[in-house]
Amino acid sequence: MKFKTIVLTRKRIVMYMTIFVCAAFLLAAGTVISKRSVNVFKENENAYEEILAEGLPNSSDNSLDIKGIINKIIGFDAEEPETIISEYSSVFDGTTDTDYAPDDMEAEGNGDEGANSENGDTQDAPTEPPLPDKTQIASSVGLEINNATQYSVDLNAMCAEDLTLNTNTDGPQVLVVHTHTTECYDGDQMNGETERNTDENRNVIAVGNAICAALEENGIKTLHDTTYHDYPSYQGAYTRALGTIENQLKNNPSIKIVLDVHRDAFIYPDGSKLRVACEQNGIATAQVMIVAGTDSMGLWHDNWRENLKFAAHIQNAAEIMYPGLMRPVNLRTERFNEHMTMGSLILEVGSNGNTLAEATEGGRCVARAIAAVLTAK
Repeated sequence: MKFKTIVLTRKRIVMYMTIFVCAAFLLAAGTVISKRSVNVFKENENAYEEILAEGLPNSSDNSLDIKGIINKIIGFDAEEPETIISEYSSVFDGTTDTDYAPDDMEAEGNGDEGANSENGDTQDAPTEPPLPDKTQIASSVGLEINNATQYSVDLNAMCAEDLTLNTNTDGPQVLVVHTHTTECYDGDQMNGETERNTDENRNVIAVGNAICAALEENGIKTLHDTTYHDYPSYQGAYTRALGTIENQLKNNPSIKIVLDVHRDAFIYPDGSKLRVACEQNGIATAQVMIVAGTDSMGLWHDNWRENLKFAAHIQNAAEIMYPGLMRPVNLRTERFNEHMTMGSLILEVGSNGNTLAEATEGGRCVARAIAAVLTAK
């Protein structure tokens, strides 16, 4: 038997140790991730929402950032819904059917002329369009949808179907919540790179206030829950929001509609931010996108088509009243807590490139369209 002599040089030892450490790390990471996946999905039916919920790093945590390393390998943040969907959909990457690149938006003006102030007050009271009747809302052609699921849906056909929502009850009919409560808008209200703010006069709570006011003005009793679900911890925001929704529905059984108000976000390579805007009554207004969830990921959500039907009616009413206000409906594989009622939807009001004034105006406009749907005879 011949023996082969191996000379262990310092360089070779370092190389072997590096290979061994990398192999051990990958094996350990795979084991941890596999165990976590099995345990999470066994113990928590809302696991998908928790995994997809946005998270901010904990600066006090000095442990090895396995998630960060994995995210660098796969090329996007596995816990950020916006970055995940941008891998296969144009909805969140700033390249929607109408291209809202910064150069295009400059042609529309910066929104200063005739725009409402940062506190949401307008210089002149706009001439409001009349609320369309049931016949108008039930007739639509060309409603657009970005469908990230395998389901086949027809928004125009859904507009012709009657809603099963029964809002002829005493007490509040609509609940407005915010899963990502600290989301805010462009301007000095931004808090560093996180684009979050805990001041309710500067974040999406202000938009929620505008939505609630418009609904109330049109006879829709509304409840606004301003609980912060993403602060101080961002991880698990959807799970905490679900708890809030459950409590409100228990205490207020008259609620049939839950609107989770967010704002979109995208930053271009040159550092500029996505701004989605139009002009309504001479006022710069943030566009609105309805996000509807499904049961595509295996979670119970039998009423998702009813929710989407509601979205179709809102989309059509808004297009009649405020042409150009709405971005295409976004149908998603995630559930996003929309299984709680047959009128639960996410409203993405504007983006991180819009001002708060534009967003509050957009929220007010879409709220009037929702009121038209709910009061249509």
